[in-house]
Amino acid sequence: MIILFTKNNTASANIARELVGSHGFAKTDSTKSSETTLGEAVMETWEREGVQLIDTNAPSVLDVPTDFDTDCIIVLSTHKSKTPGKMLTAHVPGNWDKAEMGGEPKTLNIAHGLMLKRLIRALDRANRKHNLGWPVSLESDHHGPTCEIPILFVEIGNGEEQWADNLAARVVAEAVADAVFGKTEDREPETVFGVGGGHYQRAFTKLLLESDMTVGHMAPKYAIDSMDEEMFAQAILKNAGEVRRVLILKDETNLAQKEKIRKFAEAAGIALEMV
Repeated sequence: MIILFTKNNTASANIARELVGSHGFAKTDSTKSSETTLGEAVMETWEREGVQLIDTNAPSVLDVPTDFDTDCIIVLSTHKSKTPGKMLTAHVPGNWDKAEMGGEPKTLNIAHGLMLKRLIRALDRANRKHNLGWPVSLESDHHGPTCEIPILFVEIGNGEEQWADNLAARVVAEAVADAVFGKTEDREPETVFGVGGGHYQRAFTKLLLESDMTVGHMAPKYAIDSMDEEMFAQAILKNAGEVRRVLILKDETNLAQKEKIRKFAEAAGIALEMV
């Protein structure tokens, strides 16, 4: 496991500061270098129990390097939206169609459903424990980077005031530490492919918080019409855990979209359920 941040992103740097100050990450003697869009940059590293926390010094969180030998990457990030408001989010990066914010077009990353579930549950616990009172939500797959390793983003949104909020940074840092180092589940949850809903996946957030299941990739309603069989196959195959079922939000998809996904699932031999 590797946790990445960049000092050039306010929320990213603040969350990392809390991990170092309160969650046992100690500076290592070694430094690394990485090629970023601005050329070679020194990468400082902290470590706890074999987990590295790395300042990539990337110009933005969308530019963090991902060529690490590890089983999973968590990126500490800001969340930005046109709609103002306080929010804590987590999601798998990737692009259902065009690559307008980095990564490759029509390319999903490897989803780590178990770690995504642990992150959302830990965010919910820390949010309530510290009385922050911000909404906690999964987001549909979006933006870059594209990489060969399971990767997740955990974010503070939506604007400058929230990115600089010290309590929010404390909550996210505690959640990340809990998700990475806390007690593991007795059994691995079933991972499903979630279809439907908006960009903020409230129904699947509830699923992760209240059931034994988790979700890998999430395709919002707006991504279904352009989805083809190849993209459907990526959503099923690009997961750290095996996906045997597709869940469609019946009230947040239309009839044509339901039928399209049903045909894809039938051709792939994947079970389908309306929820």
